[in-house]
Amino acid sequence: MTHDPDDDHDQRFKTLLQEFLPEFIGCFFPHWFDRFDFAHIDWLEQDAFLDPPDGEHKIFDLVAQVRTVEPVEPGKSDCLVLIHIEVESSDSGANLRRRMLQYYAYLRRSRAMPVFPIGLFLRVSGNGIGHDTYEEKLWGCTLIRFDYFTIGLPALDGLAYAHGTNVLGVALSSLMQLPKADRARFLSDGLDRIMNTGENDMRKFLLAECLDNYTIMSEPERETFEKLQEEKRPMEKEFVSSFERRGIKKGIALGEATGIALGEATGIALGEARGETVGQRKVVLRLLNKKFGELSVDQKSTIEALSVEQLEEISLAILDASSLSELPGFDK
Repeated sequence: MTHDPDDDHDQRFKTLLQEFLPEFIGCFFPHWFDRFDFAHIDWLEQDAFLDPPDGEHKIFDLVAQVRTVEPVEPGKSDCLVLIHIEVESSDSGANLRRRMLQYYAYLRRSRAMPVFPIGLFLRVSGNGIGHDTYEEKLWGCTLIRFDYFTIGLPALDGLAYAHGTNVLGVALSSLMQLPKADRARFLSDGLDRIMNTGENDMRKFLLAECLDNYTIMSEPERETFEKLQEEKRPMEKEFVSSFERRGIKKGIALGEATGIALGEATGIALGEARGETVGQRKVVLRLLNKKFGELSVDQKSTIEALSVEQLEEISLAILDASSLSELPGFDK
């Protein structure tokens, strides 16, 4: 099977936004945050046929049914949040806008409830946080006008989000406008902010992986980053080798001096000598369940039988894999 590099972005953001939907709304639509009751979120099946039985098969990126504090419409206490993720679309603007209308119309018709449509752009600036419009006209007369919300991350001030209070904003700041100088310190400080939050280990891992993955640095800048980490945490060398694959996928260097078990925080192998194998297996299982759905008994048994080295390999490969068969231990 040919690997599509955009799948990496797609899966990363689907996992991230499913875990941090309240933070996503609070980050980009804070004036609407209090309208939702985020204690009640139901993620819907993504596959849909827009024109059954013969219509084109579409996949909605993310659709969540969220309880609202007050009814949006009479008798409607829930709202659908549709988030379409665009990396670098090859479609024309008109085609993208038309698809957003199709997604909206299908959900509105099939679910009979209000829809909050959002286009999230990772590489296209657009209007920053704003809206876009799709229109159909007949001899200059507008027959259809459809507006939807847009977020163009490259147009936003990355430092404002990096220094803000929203932890998801910290992770996404690497996709926004940033000064070209001192990116090593930007990443180092951002990871510190994430690791010092009250989030659980898996959520810290997802945030830190996103921040690191999209912080583009040269090799000298990466070396500077590692030196900054060593200065902050001088004992980390006992546990973590140098960062691989742009750093965080090898581990977030906290070390024994901070009293935080990295095997639990990031799922990275710290070695049986440190007694973290059980913690590693737990985190790997949680990440696999999150990405591929509940594992079978046999699949869980496979994880239990993996060595420390294989668990480390899975931790590094999990976000790039599109199926379990691509992971060490499942590839037989």
